[in-house]
Amino acid sequence: MDTQPEEIPVQQIKRNWLKLLIRIAIGLLVVGILIWRTPDRAQLKHALAAAHIGWAIAAGLALFANVFVSALRWEAYLGALEIDMPFATTVRLYFVGTFFNAFLPSGIGGDAYKAVRVGRARGTLTGAFASVFLDRFAGFVALGFIGLIGAAAELAAGDKLRVAAVATVLSVGMLGAAGILLLGGERLLGRGRLIKEHGIGGKLRGAVRAIHAAARHPEAAARGYLMGFVFQALVLGYHLALAKALNLKGISVGGMTGVVVIVSLATIIPLSPGGLGFREAAYVWALGTFGIPRSEALAFALLVLAILLATSLIGGIVYVIAGGEVAPRR
Repeated sequence: MDTQPEEIPVQQIKRNWLKLLIRIAIGLLVVGILIWRTPDRAQLKHALAAAHIGWAIAAGLALFANVFVSALRWEAYLGALEIDMPFATTVRLYFVGTFFNAFLPSGIGGDAYKAVRVGRARGTLTGAFASVFLDRFAGFVALGFIGLIGAAAELAAGDKLRVAAVATVLSVGMLGAAGILLLGGERLLGRGRLIKEHGIGGKLRGAVRAIHAAARHPEAAARGYLMGFVFQALVLGYHLALAKALNLKGISVGGMTGVVVIVSLATIIPLSPGGLGFREAAYVWALGTFGIPRSEALAFALLVLAILLATSLIGGIVYVIAGGEVAPRR
């Protein structure tokens, strides 16, 4: 009987690791299938070897800069929820979060990590989760608007409309869901029949109330959405930089905007870490609609993966050197 409490956590850890390994295997399997089904693998190797280093470095710098932009976005909502935290700590947690986002399933593991760390240190898990949610929310709203702008440009051009049509549907869906959340607030949870006013239901209602209030905070909303647009502009920028690195032909800025929308949503598929495999498949399909050969489209996807992993590993180094703790209030 004495050993039973110790065995349960160990078994749970083993199950969690097994699930993670299975998801990694799924992602690697999808990537392997994409490479195997590429008819001209020699051209794939050539495209990667011939990539322009300068443009690839520019893409990496854009990703690196986005960590600081994201930290500024998160800070806006932390302030609205009266959670005090030095900006240096916010940046450090965001670096660590990017590491967990890249290597944990669904690409949101880092968000949960940040929320738990901040919530425990500041005594408000509800507020911490609300701040992390709103940080992501502002980015998705900006993605929806940028997706609509890019899709409108492509639709006006009247050529190769499949990506533009898909991006339009996804962008309208994101903005519609955002509008419903902002207008509905706690009313979306009903009158307490299914989601109670106490226990876990009460905590969920408290988080929704905090999200609703902070999302309507004028200064926080202005800063959050501004940083959200800057973030998405940098995401589009590093995609265009990598297109230059590989000398991809036939895709416009508006077309690449649609690709970004589709791939961004593919990364949240919870079957592999960070959407591994599904993200690359989305790149191959979307770029292929612009007439880009499969070998070049896959080279683009693999180059994105390499840069994402390289920048995410910086978060792992930050975690090893500086840790992931949040200092207590002074």
